Amino acid sequence: MTDFHAGQGGSASSSATGHRTAIARYRELADRAMTALGQEDVPQAAALRQAHDRAAGLAVKLRERCAKPVSVGIVGEYSAGKSMLLGTLLGAPGLLPVSGSPTTGNVTVLRVEPAPPGEPTRVRAARIEYLTRDELAETVGYIMDELVRTVQRAGGGRDVSALGGYNPVRDGWDVLNRWAENTLDWAAMENSRLLGITLELTRIRDALRLAGEFVLDGHTGLTLPVEPDMLRQALDIEDIRDLPRVFPRTAQGFPLSPRDPLTAQTLRTTFTLIRRVVCQVSVAQGDWAGPLPGDGTAAELCDLPGLGATAVRDEYLSVRELDEIDAIVIVLPSHRAERDDARQFYSLLERNRRGKGALSESILVAANCFDLLQPPDVPFAGVADLVASSRDLSSLHRMATTLNGRREDRVAFTSSLVAIAAQGLPYETGGEEGEKITASLGVAGAQAERWKRIAADLALTDPGHPYTAAFGGFGRDGGVAGLRDMLDRHVRTYGVFLKHEAVVPIATDLLAALRALDRMLRPALGGAPAGVRDTGSLTALFRMIEEETSHTVRSLGLLADPERLAADGTQVVPGGSAVLDLARAGATYDVFTWREWQQYRDRVGDDGRIGPPLGGGRAGGRGFGVARRMPTEADATAPDTTERLFARFEPTCVRAVGEAREIYLEAVAAWAERRHRELAHVRERLRAPDTAESVGRLLAALDPEDDGQARGHNLLSLVSMDWLPDAAAGLLPVPVPPSRGDRSHGSAYGDSYEDRERIAERFPLRTAQALPWNGGRRNIAGDAGARIVTHQMNIFRVRGDIVAAVGHHVRRHLLADAVRLGRELRVELQELREAVPAEESVRRLTRRGTHDGGRAPAGGPVRDLLDEWDGKSGGNAR
Repeated sequence: MTDFHAGQGGSASSSATGHRTAIARYRELADRAMTALGQEDVPQAAALRQAHDRAAGLAVKLRERCAKPVSVGIVGEYSAGKSMLLGTLLGAPGLLPVSGSPTTGNVTVLRVEPAPPGEPTRVRAARIEYLTRDELAETVGYIMDELVRTVQRAGGGRDVSALGGYNPVRDGWDVLNRWAENTLDWAAMENSRLLGITLELTRIRDALRLAGEFVLDGHTGLTLPVEPDMLRQALDIEDIRDLPRVFPRTAQGFPLSPRDPLTAQTLRTTFTLIRRVVCQVSVAQGDWAGPLPGDGTAAELCDLPGLGATAVRDEYLSVRELDEIDAIVIVLPSHRAERDDARQFYSLLERNRRGKGALSESILVAANCFDLLQPPDVPFAGVADLVASSRDLSSLHRMATTLNGRREDRVAFTSSLVAIAAQGLPYETGGEEGEKITASLGVAGAQAERWKRIAADLALTDPGHPYTAAFGGFGRDGGVAGLRDMLDRHVRTYGVFLKHEAVVPIATDLLAALRALDRMLRPALGGAPAGVRDTGSLTALFRMIEEETSHTVRSLGLLADPERLAADGTQVVPGGSAVLDLARAGATYDVFTWREWQQYRDRVGDDGRIGPPLGGGRAGGRGFGVARRMPTEADATAPDTTERLFARFEPTCVRAVGEAREIYLEAVAAWAERRHRELAHVRERLRAPDTAESVGRLLAALDPEDDGQARGHNLLSLVSMDWLPDAAAGLLPVPVPPSRGDRSHGSAYGDSYEDRERIAERFPLRTAQALPWNGGRRNIAGDAGARIVTHQMNIFRVRGDIVAAVGHHVRRHLLADAVRLGRELRVELQELREAVPAEESVRRLTRRGTHDGGRAPAGGPVRDLLDEWDGKSGGNAR
């Protein structure tokens, strides 16, 4: 029963052709499933119809997902300038509505095509896609959950018992109306967050009352064309922070009909019922027409609602759309990068479908409005020195690299204003927004020139750092060309792979739904082989094993994410420490205890001037620390460079990885122990004397070559986890730091020779950025006190850079270890899972002796599809 996807996985480095082939096979599965489900004779029993409809819905979803272009999501807080940046990328900054205030937004999808010669970039056509009734109920349920949480956080003893399990779309709005009017103090405006959420719900209430015909039952929602000049009504609505002083009564008026012409008033009324807006954009010849994934299509660009406004509906639309997005650009406002909005979206990604290891493959960061960040006005020797000298730039760097997995090459510094000034791009000059742009162009251009000069200096001292080119690109054109190139490269390399990764879970769910339906349609028959008396009980046991195995596989996501895994094998609680946190803390302590820091501090004299290197520091590093080691002849020739620190940095990295693995393996062992206990009831049932005899006879009939011994062993291993700790330790041996001068190959040093090369690359103190107290920079200007303080700050900065580099090395290794363990464990569980006898195999054995030649009768369209699919994918019938 091995599924096709079990042998069709891969990575971003796998062949793009292989990913496209796999997607095409899944599309074939979806089409075949829809045909088989249409041909299947399904009784009218409610459970059977529900199972049939679930499988049909998944087949439709899989087909649509396979046919959908690679999608790039653009997300950011409401004032990060993402909509204007998206238009600027396409050569038209005013392509989408722009607002400086928080507004309730809708998902906007841009499908790009070349424009005819001579035509400008414009929205050629657009359509509105409305939510179905089930989707609207899910949306309102999401908002209701947040409403209850907000009430509970606010305290005050408000009673929310009436809201438990209640959904106004299904149950009517009377309960919410009474609760909101009698419980909340609208006149006092006591809790704007609480009132804002309630106001959202009343607007959905009013839209549903006046435009209920726009919300359809079934799997497909209403779609209506809209004139491009009416898009603002579909994308912007009044500021929901303007709260009324009384509870809004239900709106009255004539019902709207989708059969009537679509007007601006209709769009304003139905705004909260819209799922998304799809725009067909024609791009002028010579302008960028979007990233190309290499599969013969253009990727679509998806502008998600701005975060940071009051609307919970916006958040839900973003969460829902994540299933359709393959790559992500997070737009940060450079001058306030460390707000919670980016972290909020990152949490949405994790909560929806992605672990932090996988996110590093899908996220790019655009540090937008970079013209508002003041360039540092102090001397610097390289990018690290420059970043450390500016609080805002340090915050921006820290947030950007946290979001994208420490990938500095996936950060672009951008500004639509600089792009407009440098390239003469057209923009709407009228209105408040147009006046702001016109007034800001001169200042933005001047800032761009300053960053261009900084980039020119960095090209001499730190030419290889990704930020050097990124700063230069910002100075030339607002970073637009760099972001375009980054998107092109990322989508071409990862786009089809990420789409394949998104398709796999849907296919898995579809196959599970088809098998569940097949089991319901064709229950086990009587006539079991000798010794197998209760076929139904065995079938139930094997189903239990399958379900528990599926649960085990799902829970592997926690093991694959050391940033969520606690040391006791559970998910880390708020305020707790994850495995990676503990590993980083240990690495930080290791670096802080290097004796070199005290030696460097000891070199500054009373006049603040730095003397020659002493090498020994305090006498033996023991005692009260009063006596200092006097210099020797050997000390006079000691190198005053980064060599000494690198000699400590290299084994520290290896040691930190080893300690991180030990912490991680202990957490894995704790997880395995808990899961082993949870599976005890299955093992007991499997080992029960009456069941064990029947199982043994059945397994012997399936595998007469060894009387079912191997299959029995695998079955028991499948419901045990006591073998995992030793297996994990064997897969992830703890590396041992090399002795001085030892550069032999082998796992005792690290994972590979390439790993040693990466350690050298991660060392933050390159030659051009030698120690601040080295050579000609040894004696710092200023009075004695200033020199002492500056010298100490330099030491702290170097130590902080090394801590960050070791921490990054630990994180990279630990994430790779977790992904590797998760992958190997999934493979192992899949092999063990082959031991579970398929129900068709049991039925086939059951039928033998009652049918000529031992052949079973035909199984039906769904069963035939599953048998053929398993056969094509290289599985066996078990």
